[in-house]
Amino acid sequence: MRIAFTGPESSGKTTFSKWLSSELSNSVCVLEYAREYLEEKKIFRASEEDFKEIVKEQCALFTQRKSYVHEIFDTDVFVLRIWNDEVFKLNLPELEILPSYKMDIHFLCTPDVGWEEDALRSAPAQSERGRLFEKYKIELRNSQVNFIILSGSLDEKKSLILSSIQDNSF
Repeated sequence: MRIAFTGPESSGKTTFSKWLSSELSNSVCVLEYAREYLEEKKIFRASEEDFKEIVKEQCALFTQRKSYVHEIFDTDVFVLRIWNDEVFKLNLPELEILPSYKMDIHFLCTPDVGWEEDALRSAPAQSERGRLFEKYKIELRNSQVNFIILSGSLDEKKSLILSSIQDNSF
């Protein structure tokens, strides 16, 4: 099963990905390549060339099949598409919704948690994160992928994630 967490900055994607991979047996957590790339380069904002490299490498991670029962991604192609739309506006064929990027379920994280300061993040305003959340919702609906919105308390979100996966209710 391929599972992705998506949504605006500081909404819990990495937290839930790591947590879920520790909860499920025979699982792997695939972390966001952009963070690794930017930290390694010691830069806080990606240039167009940086973004193209990030897209290339992240999309390669989406297409690689691992020999685990559960592959858990803390980002998906929608994060890259919205980042591109908001900042770069590049015409990149890798950002099309390709069958090789298919996830069984996307969990859309509501930005209803406190902002965590991070030099790589750029949208601390709740209104901005809310606007981006709505954009994610539209993108996911328009792409006709299976997704579940995570909102409520941390425990409520965790319970919804586990029950959705166990019940295959997507």
